[in-house]
Amino acid sequence: MLRGTVTSLMTSLCLIAIFQGAFAVKVSAQRQYSVEKPRERASSETISIATKVRPTKSVLAVVLDPVINAQFEIKDLKNKLVQTQEAGEAGQAEFELERSRIYQVEVSAPNYVSVSKKSNPMGATGQIMRIRLVPKFASINFPPLPADSQILIDDILRATAGEGGTISIDDLAPGNHTLLIRHPEYNDYSGKLENLEAGATVTYPRIPLTRVAKLTVQGLAGAVVLVNGAFWARIGPAGEVKFDYPLERASEHTIRVELPGYQSWSSTEMLTPGAHTISAALLPEITSTGTSDFFDNLSLWNAPSTWKIVSDNRSSKLEVSGNNLGALRDKTYRDFVANFTIWLENGQGATWAVRVDQQRRNYYLFHLAGPKSTTHTPNRFYTYLIKDGGEPVEVSTPVPVLVDLAQPGSFTITITVKGYNIKHNIVGNHKVEESDLGIWTDTTRTRDLFLYGSFGFRCLSSEIFSVDDLYFEPAKE
Repeated sequence: MLRGTVTSLMTSLCLIAIFQGAFAVKVSAQRQYSVEKPRERASSETISIATKVRPTKSVLAVVLDPVINAQFEIKDLKNKLVQTQEAGEAGQAEFELERSRIYQVEVSAPNYVSVSKKSNPMGATGQIMRIRLVPKFASINFPPLPADSQILIDDILRATAGEGGTISIDDLAPGNHTLLIRHPEYNDYSGKLENLEAGATVTYPRIPLTRVAKLTVQGLAGAVVLVNGAFWARIGPAGEVKFDYPLERASEHTIRVELPGYQSWSSTEMLTPGAHTISAALLPEITSTGTSDFFDNLSLWNAPSTWKIVSDNRSSKLEVSGNNLGALRDKTYRDFVANFTIWLENGQGATWAVRVDQQRRNYYLFHLAGPKSTTHTPNRFYTYLIKDGGEPVEVSTPVPVLVDLAQPGSFTITITVKGYNIKHNIVGNHKVEESDLGIWTDTTRTRDLFLYGSFGFRCLSSEIFSVDDLYFEPAKE
């Protein structure tokens, strides 16, 4: 239970060691607290009655083991309250009562099982009653903490500090517990309460707290966060990192976020003690040179294991199978023109990806359904969005392909990408047929997530196709 509230805000606070790069900064207790247990009363300890027995009266001395302060209530056999008294530090009390009567003695104390016991008939010489108390809980006493500090035991909020007092929690179950003290403007303090015994009292000394800015920096996974030029944290897989930055008062600080392959982001922020969320919009470094590949090897690609180079006496080409995406390594384009040649090896089609964001796993996906397609309408051209590596979402009505895809030989694909517009053209190299597959414009609400990226290939189902003679040229500004 909460026996008090917190005294005035500490004027002198200890600095904490900051773990740079952690998701949250906490100070941990290393058994800095003290544990006390009340004195056990020896069975041989001599007990005497100090109160002088008067005529017609008797004295009942009640002695507690262990020696604690407890509340006594003396009642008659009709349950009428006769006297109350505290045991005090000596753990005993004396009551002047009527002779020849029997009384009910009730004892209660925090953390202990209440006891009710009858006396013997009160005689002329008085009576000594020994009562053994059985502890139920441990207790913990805290030093003054900043107002609004929250104390959590085993992740459950047990008390909140107010103004002008200290905090005690008296109903801790025996065993092991975790402790967390948190405050909107101070570092977190965590610790363990180990092997607590019923009846024990944990007393904490001053807890090291300092005022901090509690920063949440959002951005791309793996990016490093620097404060005033010093490394402080790394953004985690979920796209954010939380850490405490020591800060006694409001002041300006430069937050910088860096990730290879992206332009550095920085902002000068007025930080104050308390919570701040900072979103770092990292823009990729745009590849300014073109790319070509005749597929002698896969050195330019982040290629899945299902890809392979197929060679004959005259040339080599890439054979694509499997649903995993392969993309050009370390290439980021916005607007570009690309040409490549494909062979529909099993007649089911071919699939390629545009503006592949390999961090967020966002990209456009285009599927040319071949004459033997079993999953799509044959001789149609499909457009999909892939967001966060999820399933393809169809975003356009399939376009009829006028070129005869059943003809033997290869097809040349030309892609022109500018802004939100993507244009495709296909040429059948055997019959020298050409078909404009139209311009698709991204009008979705998420289109700004697809402005930059690499280029790649994958399959949507069981199609197998080959690629050669890839030419990639970024658009001139």
